Amino acid sequence: MHTSIDDFVMPRPEQVAAAADRLRLLGDPVRLTICCALAQGETNPSCLAQLAGVPVQGVSQHLAKLRLAGAVRARRDGQRVWYELASAEVRDLVENLLAVSRAEVSPAAATSPAGTEARA
Repeated sequence: MHTSIDDFVMPRPEQVAAAADRLRLLGDPVRLTICCALAQGETNPSCLAQLAGVPVQGVSQHLAKLRLAGAVRARRDGQRVWYELASAEVRDLVENLLAVSRAEVSPAAATSPAGTEARA
């Protein structure tokens, strides 16, 4: 129990702002879908468009935002561009956000009848 404000260990305001910015970036369902796909490995915008259910032009706009924010990076191979997550930290954040969402959506599905964690 905290009895005074001095008992708390808080991050600096700029750290909180940076975390909030990252969460806002991933708060868009299409961008989060893109990051979920990229957490599984490098791919191209047309594949991401199919996975996200949006036109390639829409995915390109989302990829541009993600790239400017440093969440993804692009690699050119001839005329094709391949995207990947920029860091393991971004991958971990995406996976943690999804794990929390799975637990909130279906707490009963979090464990199998044998009591072991289910994998989605």
